[in-house]
Order: sequence, then C-alpha cells, then structure tokens
Amino acid sequence: MDYVPAAMLWLLTIVRIPTASDKERVSILRATFFAALACTLFIPAVYMAIDPLLGGHNRVGLLLVLTIIAGFWQFHTAMILAVFTDKERRRHHLMRGRLGSAVAGACVVIGFSTSHVEVTNQNLPIAYGNQPGMQLFLWVGSSFIIWVCADIALNCLRFLPKMVGKSFKSGVICFAAGCILMALALGNRLALGLIEESPAHTSPFIGGLNWSFTILESLAVLLVSVGLMLPRFRESTHNLQRSIRSRWLMVLLTPVWRRSSTERKYLLRNRWTPLLDPVAGHTTAHLHRRVIEIRDCQMRGMSLLPRDRILVNQAEQLLQGH
Repeated sequence: MDYVPAAMLWLLTIVRIPTASDKERVSILRATFFAALACTLFIPAVYMAIDPLLGGHNRVGLLLVLTIIAGFWQFHTAMILAVFTDKERRRHHLMRGRLGSAVAGACVVIGFSTSHVEVTNQNLPIAYGNQPGMQLFLWVGSSFIIWVCADIALNCLRFLPKMVGKSFKSGVICFAAGCILMALALGNRLALGLIEESPAHTSPFIGGLNWSFTILESLAVLLVSVGLMLPRFRESTHNLQRSIRSRWLMVLLTPVWRRSSTERKYLLRNRWTPLLDPVAGHTTAHLHRRVIEIRDCQMRGMSLLPRDRILVNQAEQLLQGH
C-alpha cells in the first residue's frame, strides 16, 4: 500500500514532462516531482535505507519534510497561475506563498537542528514529539501544508463556476478534494502525536488513527493525481483523435491527389516516397500540403468528383480546428 501513492505521482510526473518548457504549467511538473520524491522517501524501507547514506540522525526526515513543503508550494503556485488573471492579485498571492514556504522551511530546519533524533525512526511525531525543537519542526511544517491545502481547495471551488470544460471542472474538483483529504491526514498525524504524549490514551483509538491515516493519504494522492491527469488526458485524447483523422483523410485523398500530381508542373514538396505521408510524422503538415496542391490544380481547371470535394472540405475543416 505504501508504494501506490509514490507510483501514482511518478506516473503523473512522467506524463507532465512535455510541459517543462511552459512557464504557466511547469509548476505542476515541479510539484508532482517533489511530491513523488516525498512519497518515495516516506516508504519505510526507503526511509531506513536512505538515512544512513545521509549520515543518519533522521536527516532523511528533514529532507522529506522540506520536499513536501517545496511540493505544496509549487502546487499553490500552479493554482494561483491557473485561477487568477489579474497580474497584481496574482503577484500578491505568489509573494505570500513564497514567504510562507520560506518561513516554514526555516522553522523546520531550526527545529530539526535543535532536536536530538539520533536513532533512525520514520515516526518522528511519536518517537521525538516531546522535544520543543521537534514540536516546532512538526507543527510549523504541518500548519504550512494544511494552510496551502485549504487555500488551494477554497480558491478552486470559488472559481469553479467560471471554468470551462467538464473534464477540467472534474479535475479541479478531484484536486480540491485531494487537498482537503491531505489536510485531514496531517491533522491525523498531529492528533496522534498529542495523544501519544497523554497518559490516558487508549490503544483502539490510536489504532484507528493509524489505519485511517493510510486511507486518507492514499485517497488524497489518488484524487490529486486524477485531478491533474484529467485535463491532460483530454488534451492528449484530442490530439490522438486529430492525428488519426488526419492520416485517414490522407489515405482517402490519395487517389485525387495522385491525379492532381499529373496535371501540375510545380510540387510544393518533391519527395521520393509521398505515399508514406499517412504513416509519417507531422501529419497535419502533410495533409495541409495535399489540400493546397489539390486546390491549386482545381483552380487551374481540374474537376473534382462529388466524393473528392466532400473529402477536401472535411480536411479543410479539420485543419481549421472544427
């Protein structure tokens, strides 16, 4: 079960690699990368294996929390860029997110540095939660993430009526629900740390908190991943359908295109293997050239059959985005 959230986030990171050059969308790629790295480090076997490589003393725990903070800061940045169009409001919210992440990161480092956490233990809230430095480490880091999750969810739901597209709206709803569940999961961890320090704690209640945390975390990662994939999946599906349609139209237009090639002296592109265009790359460009060459010959007096005329019109509509 521990590997499922990490696998989902790594898959999402790979899917979004093509957006690395887009300034408006690269924040999501950074966020999913940091989140995937954090989920991977949170796996007990990985945590125990990496900590000695960093010198022990739970330094991997510090890296884990800093990675989570960086990931949620990037999620917050992506949300601001997506929902705010006013440059002044966008700048204000982005500055607030940067300031919050810087303060949280500094407090986490200071709290960890003043704590005694010599023995490697993944459950830092339980093992070392009674130390003042560790309480600063946990509470500030958790509070920042809970604030980011709440802010993202509120802004997503606030701007939901203005959003266009069913898949985009569904993705935003899933993303907001995932953020809410992540905030609940962190609240679960903080409550568990407080109850562990209480002499009157009951084992059944602690057991309930432990298994509910796993469910909340897994559902949160799943919903966030689905929410981020839905708009991208719709875009990819549209491109795939457009490519298939372009290739099929090229095949259907081949007879009239070959007939037009015998009636013109000038070729826009002289190639040895023009019949391979339907299975080659740059499908839209090849279809565009064929339509232009057919129309050129039609203007010079070549007649088109009714079926060919319909196919050329369909190709032109596809190229225009209809």
